[in-house]
Amino acid sequence: MTARRNHRSRHRPLLLALGVMLLHWATPLHAQVAMFSLPRLTPEEVVPNRADFLSQKTLFGDWGGLRPLLDNYGINFTLNQTSDYVGNTHGGIRQGFVYDGLLDLELDIDLNKAVGWKGGKIHLTGYGIQGQNLSTQYVGNLMTVTNVESDPAIGKIGEFWIEQKLMDNQLGLRAGLLEADRYYMISPTAGVFVNSTFGFPDGWEANMPGSGPGYPNAAPGALASFDLNDDWNFKASVMNGTPVGPDTASSSYGTKFPTGNGLLSWLEVAYTPEFKLGDKTLPGFYKLGGWYNSDAVDNVTLSDTGRNFNNPVNTTYRGQYSVYGLVDQTLWRENNSETQGLSVFSRVTYNPQPDRNLITWYFDTGLAYVGLFDGRPEDIVGLGFAWAKFTPYLAGQISSQNSASGTQSPLPKPEMLVELTYQAPISPWLTLQPYLQFVTNPGGNAPLPTNPNQSIPNATVVGMRANVAF
Repeated sequence: MTARRNHRSRHRPLLLALGVMLLHWATPLHAQVAMFSLPRLTPEEVVPNRADFLSQKTLFGDWGGLRPLLDNYGINFTLNQTSDYVGNTHGGIRQGFVYDGLLDLELDIDLNKAVGWKGGKIHLTGYGIQGQNLSTQYVGNLMTVTNVESDPAIGKIGEFWIEQKLMDNQLGLRAGLLEADRYYMISPTAGVFVNSTFGFPDGWEANMPGSGPGYPNAAPGALASFDLNDDWNFKASVMNGTPVGPDTASSSYGTKFPTGNGLLSWLEVAYTPEFKLGDKTLPGFYKLGGWYNSDAVDNVTLSDTGRNFNNPVNTTYRGQYSVYGLVDQTLWRENNSETQGLSVFSRVTYNPQPDRNLITWYFDTGLAYVGLFDGRPEDIVGLGFAWAKFTPYLAGQISSQNSASGTQSPLPKPEMLVELTYQAPISPWLTLQPYLQFVTNPGGNAPLPTNPNQSIPNATVVGMRANVAF
């Protein structure tokens, strides 16, 4: 398992800047004039008011006309900054607060509009990773506290692909650098949570070579997606067996493309019906899938589990696979609304081969309510639970070593996580999100780095996230 996220950042938390900015806009106009020297206006000029500033879709609007100019040539982009101030307040390896963040650029070029290539598209993702890694440095857990933590804090290329749409857009073919977490095992309801495991399950990250092709490490590959009708979609792909090849590392800038490490083959079938309850539409998402990786996989005693073995099993295996299922269903809609209401999700993965898979079973579930409070129709409150079972093979090896050497290293137990979160749009371009997480058996009851005979205590994590769309 590769290193899991973050390094000290020299950036100050974006929340401080946002606080100053919001205080400024909350100040009465006469006070603003007293504090700042405004240029003299002609009678035709109009001062942008506070309502205009808060209601525009992005912080910088149309970038002084740049967005519509680029759109004439088929070029569109989004630029988002996610900033977390998050800390471990109890238990774990140690207590403390850190900052982590991500500047995410998504660039799309419509080749039909740009050069007359019908159905063609180019996409590029750029990451600016910032801050430290609370999970590795303070908590010691498997299920990473935030979904933007990464190690080290650098800028790098993520996805970079070209796509061709065929058959009236029913069939899509992509080739280039791909991240599997953008295509598979996706639950719309689970997207509100901050912990990374509610996206690409961290059980897969722990098992797969190079932690698998997910943020922020893409792998070369090709993907096909076919919409049979409005309800059924089939998706399949082949990628390099690891995003980190012999000549690349997770610390690289995404400019080296690893190949020759076997093939990661993926298949997913999705059924997305819309059920009717009276005059209400209740969307659902039901998915079954699996993957097979032909790359070389080490015995679990050689994995980065936080446990040391005097005599690890120096065996490498060929081939690894997983199967999974997902249910995501809206249960209820409020009157006169197509967005407010309650949704629930559950996901499960099964990873056989206990000698090479650190996590054999993974399960998560949760619910989210949109618009629970009057006057806040877009706010989302969510409660999620995740559970990861460590392979019994690891327990057998630890027990044998304890007996042989007289040590008392703790035996693995399932790691469990509960997250309570509240996502509140302040404006179309600014969202604030406080969250609380409880971690049980961090690292699967892993030993403390300072005392190998004592397990890491359960941890309590609190945080505040700010997301700004530029």
